[in-house]
Amino acid sequence: AASVNKLAIVSTLYYLAAKDKLDLNEKVTIQKDDIQDYGTGIIRYQNPGEVYSFKTLAKLSLQNSDNTAAHVLVKKIGMEKIQKTIEALGLTQTDMTNNKTSLFDMYILFRKIYKGEITSSSLTKELLGFLKDTDIEDRLPKLLPKNVNVYHKTGDAIGNIHDVGIVTFDNHVFFVGVMTSDIGDWEKETANTIAKIAKKIFEFEVNRR
Repeated sequence: AASVNKLAIVSTLYYLAAKDKLDLNEKVTIQKDDIQDYGTGIIRYQNPGEVYSFKTLAKLSLQNSDNTAAHVLVKKIGMEKIQKTIEALGLTQTDMTNNKTSLFDMYILFRKIYKGEITSSSLTKELLGFLKDTDIEDRLPKLLPKNVNVYHKTGDAIGNIHDVGIVTFDNHVFFVGVMTSDIGDWEKETANTIAKIAKKIFEFEVNRR
């Protein structure tokens, strides 16, 4: 799943917040052993001791795909609680411990987020905002018109390039997801292919009505 599963982490956070089981404004001090010194994110370039709210860590996890932010959220929530929560939401093919998921599970999760079934109305808007205009816009949104909204989460790992999300335009709302494996050194070409797939689906959806 690579970083796609950060959406499950943050969704659990917002699900629990809506049930008053945690406070999104609660502060966390980043410790030295919290730093995930690899991949994407900005926290790993800062000195330990910086203070962040759960809400800011959620935003960094989704918009910047910050590995340290997601790691700290998992520590605070608990991997077992995250797994049980997403299973209760219907994600039966997602294994957080082994970082596995499926496009069908991501469809379920995005649908529930968009329909306001994860958290409150105001927090739903906030959560969707974190999924728009992210640091990585070279896939699903790349070839779509600028007035199209794309709420999505990418994932990158050795041999894997992913992007999954919801596209909205006028009265059109649809899920698009592409997950890959064994792509070798073809990262750029794969990202471009995902962009082309999204464009084809968009054109089909808009023109068929």
